[in-house]
Amino acid sequence: MKARLSLGVICGIAVCALLVGASSLTFVFETGSILYKLGTDKTLLRTGKVIGLIAAVLLLFQLILSARFKLLDRIFALNRLYIYHRVNASVIAILAVIHPLLVFAPEDIGSIPIEIKYWPEVLGALLLILIGLITATGLWRKFLDFSFDRWWIFHRAAAFIASVMLFFHILYGSETFEAGMARYIIIASAGAYAVIFGWIKVKPFILRQKPWTVTSVTKTGQHTVSVELAPHKTSEFNYIPGQFAFVSFTSEAMPSEEHPFTISSTPSRPESLQFTIRCSGDWTALISNLKPGDSAIIDGPYGRFSYGFLNEFNEYIMIAGGIGITPMLSMLRYMADRDNTKKVTLIWSNRTREDVVYPDEFVTLQKRLNGLVIHYLFTRQKGAPSGTRLDRTTLNSILSVAGRQTPVFICGPPVMMDSVRKDILKIGFSKKLVFTEEFQL
Repeated sequence: MKARLSLGVICGIAVCALLVGASSLTFVFETGSILYKLGTDKTLLRTGKVIGLIAAVLLLFQLILSARFKLLDRIFALNRLYIYHRVNASVIAILAVIHPLLVFAPEDIGSIPIEIKYWPEVLGALLLILIGLITATGLWRKFLDFSFDRWWIFHRAAAFIASVMLFFHILYGSETFEAGMARYIIIASAGAYAVIFGWIKVKPFILRQKPWTVTSVTKTGQHTVSVELAPHKTSEFNYIPGQFAFVSFTSEAMPSEEHPFTISSTPSRPESLQFTIRCSGDWTALISNLKPGDSAIIDGPYGRFSYGFLNEFNEYIMIAGGIGITPMLSMLRYMADRDNTKKVTLIWSNRTREDVVYPDEFVTLQKRLNGLVIHYLFTRQKGAPSGTRLDRTTLNSILSVAGRQTPVFICGPPVMMDSVRKDILKIGFSKKLVFTEEFQL
């Protein structure tokens, strides 16, 4: 934890330093367009340029936030980096709109002739439109009924085009970067961006050299399928129980899209990797059509949703909604194999008993783990008794004797996680020890 905090602070300082450095360029390399303006006009123009450069740096950060660097995952957790990515997109869009408004505020735009020499400004206008499209489709993809696979192709292509347009707009749209050190800084930044982008593109080809093999596909619940994978003979896949990975399959039965899934198997049994997947979408509905012998590409592991990062505690609380049980299942399997002295209270909410996955195995886990207590809640079960809702009253009743400094892991549908987290905090549990696993692209 100390190393993580130290590295996090270093990353924060580095980001601030880059933003301050970018903001200072218009002061260090002052141009004639600024020198010959006075008062409010000068302030507006300079502020507009500074905001434009900050937006440019943040746009380049988007690539780093989505590049799946293992070090950044260990510091911040990849699911959080993707949340930052979405928030950053909104900030960029706002700054991109403000930038031209301030830059052209001192000018009479109507008197500027439409000539070829003003192509950098036209390019900037097109870039602004493209940034708006990228942000809107990312934030409101479901509302716009934009399928994930098509959106993902558009998003990656548009982001790359926007980055290329950005570099040309900066290099040729301002006197600051016409020559000298300022121009070299932009060219060096473009080179660094190209290296990261190239690594992202090469990585899938490297992973394909060590494919995993589907060994079994089994129905484990009413709408749930378990996929077992065997590693390539030279593969080493070390993970912590509760982590996730990106998976794509090479099969005639389904498209080769890449999706994130929690690993439900335990690292104490490295001979196979298991993903337990709820068939709730167009792509996941095809999972059951996989056949033994089909190939899979695994990129991971990622995430910090694991008691393994908090191994100094002897008691844990796990709250799952439906298929959100998968990271808890991985942790419990590992505990049963290696660490069965822990005390665990598991609260698991499902619609009906038929939605429970691996019912027999959970009975076995209770026998193997002396400290495991499972509370099943069924929200739509016919004849279910009162008090089966996953609300504050139920949580307070079940956890009445649990220590308020006990780590709490929550995983399930986003609405459920948000509600349970609020209730858990209100009944007195420590905010720094409440963890949720939410992953959205």
